[in-house]
Amino acid sequence: MNTVEMAQLLKYYRFRGFLKSVNERRFIVAVLPKDKAYNMKVLDKMKRLVE
Repeated sequence: MNTVEMAQLLKYYRFRGFLKSVNERRFIVAVLPKDKAYNMKVLDKMKRLVE
């Protein structure tokens, strides 16, 4: 998945932050401290859909 596709996916799931980079195993996002808990819930939801 390239950077644009990942950014669209994160936007679709209402992830809060800015995507900085993507590789095969991880992505790096700049996130405000107040949004960390919300984003963890979104990531858990995304992980359940993949498995």
